[in-house]
Amino acid sequence: MDKQKNIDWTYEAVNFLIGLYPIKKEKDFEVIYTRATNLIKKHAHAKAAAFVRMEDKLTVRKHANTSEHFLNRFNNATLVLTLLEKNQIVFDTDNAFPKEEGEEVVFIPLSESGFVGAVLLLIDEELKSDELLKFLEYALVGLKETAFIIQNYFLIEELTTRFNAILETIPQGIVFVDDVGKGGWVNSQAAEILDIPKERNHPVAIAEAMQQLRNTAANKDEIIQEGMRLFRTPGQKIHHWKWIFGNPITSVLSVSCVPTISENIKGRLWVFTDVTFQHLANEQLYELNTELAEKRRIADDQNKAKSDFLANMSHEIRTPMNGVIGMASLLTNTELSEEQIDYVETIRISGEALITIINDILDFSKIESGKIELENKPLYINNVIEETYDLLSVNANNKGLDLLYFIEPTVPLEIEGDITRLRQIMINLVSNGIKFTEKGEIQVNVKNLGLEDDDFYKLEFTVKDTGIGIPKEKYYRLFESFSQVDSSTTRKYGGTGLGLAISQRLITLMGGSIRVESEVGKGSSFIFHIKARAHKSVKKYNTININTEKVSLKNKKVLILDDNKTNLKILKAQCSIWGMNATTFEYFEDALASIEKEDYDLVIIDMLMPVKDGIEVTNIIKELCKDLPVILFSSSGNHHLLSLKENTRLFEAILNKPTRHSQILKAIEEVLSKSTKSAPRIIDAVEEVAPSLPINILIAEDDSINQKLLKRVLEKMGYMADIAENGLEALKAMEEKRYHLIFMDVMMPEMDGFEATRIIVEQYPKNIRPIIITTTANALTDDREKAILAGMDDYISKPFKMQDVKDKLDKWKDEILAKVEQ
Repeated sequence: MDKQKNIDWTYEAVNFLIGLYPIKKEKDFEVIYTRATNLIKKHAHAKAAAFVRMEDKLTVRKHANTSEHFLNRFNNATLVLTLLEKNQIVFDTDNAFPKEEGEEVVFIPLSESGFVGAVLLLIDEELKSDELLKFLEYALVGLKETAFIIQNYFLIEELTTRFNAILETIPQGIVFVDDVGKGGWVNSQAAEILDIPKERNHPVAIAEAMQQLRNTAANKDEIIQEGMRLFRTPGQKIHHWKWIFGNPITSVLSVSCVPTISENIKGRLWVFTDVTFQHLANEQLYELNTELAEKRRIADDQNKAKSDFLANMSHEIRTPMNGVIGMASLLTNTELSEEQIDYVETIRISGEALITIINDILDFSKIESGKIELENKPLYINNVIEETYDLLSVNANNKGLDLLYFIEPTVPLEIEGDITRLRQIMINLVSNGIKFTEKGEIQVNVKNLGLEDDDFYKLEFTVKDTGIGIPKEKYYRLFESFSQVDSSTTRKYGGTGLGLAISQRLITLMGGSIRVESEVGKGSSFIFHIKARAHKSVKKYNTININTEKVSLKNKKVLILDDNKTNLKILKAQCSIWGMNATTFEYFEDALASIEKEDYDLVIIDMLMPVKDGIEVTNIIKELCKDLPVILFSSSGNHHLLSLKENTRLFEAILNKPTRHSQILKAIEEVLSKSTKSAPRIIDAVEEVAPSLPINILIAEDDSINQKLLKRVLEKMGYMADIAENGLEALKAMEEKRYHLIFMDVMMPEMDGFEATRIIVEQYPKNIRPIIITTTANALTDDREKAILAGMDDYISKPFKMQDVKDKLDKWKDEILAKVEQ
């Protein structure tokens, strides 16, 4: 109690607070810890004092301790947190802290602006009093301010450490200079670039170093001009400013400079980035691109020259070939001896073979140069197959081969695609099949493999023959350019070896692929798939149940007799789709036995069969059931058809192979709907020439042979035509006479067909302007598109046939007649 009486706690409190002022000005928070701890020990008359801080909920750290014995090894963070939650000065009456007898530990909590800790005092027990508590409360105010300062210094040091770590880690050189010229600093990278010490630098030293660096740059004049612009206006900034050194270039710096503005500090921050590698790479890339652009220009010029050469060669070859093939075709329609017919046919076949070779080479050139673009228009799959068979039927009939096809019911008949290129693929594959098959059949099957993303169907086409087959070890050669399985094949069968290569590339453009399956001596199957959308207007697929709309076919019983198993299978499936009940037979004995037992509505019979042909079997059928209608399939040619005219009582219809499914359906409907007997209808792929139209026709063509050919073709069809040697003569002829149709050649002297057409389009209204059909021998360039753009209405490629001209006249008949009536 004597000690208590001699202490003026108010005086001690005042002196403690006064003593804290110089301590608060210290910049090192560890010094603040130590001096503040000593000061509180002194004025609290304590035996020892300690300043502790909570690092986290599990760790308490002593930053200052006046005695190594006080709180030695103390780390009870839970106790400290518990006392901090009370937020009041606590005398340790529970002996939670280590102490000697007669001693007391005082806990002073400090929770201020993120600082969590406490000051602990070890005092004599006899000093404990209300006056001491009052002193501690005064001291707490000063200690809180001290904790606040310590916390701020701690945060500043933490930020400074992070900032310095970032500056020393990044690869860029960083320089800061204030506007008043008092302070500046650089990081290690900038110090190395500027060749100055890393320590704090005066702005003058930094400016001199930067000026020296600028003066060594290869583009220093450009840098000076840019620098003047930068400093002319306050607040200007710049990025990606290139400072280039060395000649040749050894290093390149990308410089950025931005103003930094705060309440107390204004200056500029400079960033130096070494972009030497990127700059040199870009320079090299620029040189390579320049070189590449030049090479590409040269290649484009060469490609154009090649394309022009091929186009000219195509024109020069096709023009005389058009005369050869066309005149040979006309000659066959005149009175000739058997020997002469043979010679003329040889000329025609040789000419068409040459044209096929030319077409293959030109198509391959277009594909290789990437100049083929596929159309995307509605088309019917069955039309593609049937048109292919129409073109190749003569060759197939000469060999006695059946051309068959079947489209599965799930296949959308109308799709969007390029009908010309799909037909080209089919012609290549089917003609190969015919070429390498001596007996049997060629069959095309189409199936739907499923609907894929974006409403694309994956359609599989199989072209199967019963020919010589291909050894597996030679599959790899099939799709190589200018290659066939072996050289003997080329000698025996001919061809360029480009057909399959062209087909493969076209199929790839259609999003598909092609493969082959074959067995030597038994035949081959070429299987390819394409991706195509069903045309948006299509409402029915191949599953059309025509029988639901045609009562005449529903549940009708049909007997089919043919020695070809495949054809029987296809016809039966097709009749099933039409709602009919079909029974098939390979042998006539079985068919006749069935007719005696069953009531059939119709018989479909093939002409050429072993033992007895179709006529002989039909005679027997008529003896058994004279009113049973019979449809005959014939592939024996026109001379057989002439002899069949004597047998009109036998057949209700005669269909010449290859037959379209639509022709079969129409014939069946007509036969079953007939109430009276009439002469059989002979349905053939060759259509007769329609009556001529009352029109004026002009032929604009510079080649005399082609003039004669086209004029004779038109005369055969009942038309007269005038001739113009070039575009100028065509325009002059139109001034003297009104023409309803012009066949316009493209390449003519003085004025070509394109220019003449453009003038006609400009000068004549559409209602009286003639229909213009271009006739060109240039098959390499995009003539169809060029013709349409020039104003032409249609296109015929040389060499053309009489049927090609007739087809165009039929196509434009209505429009031409409308112009005649104007």
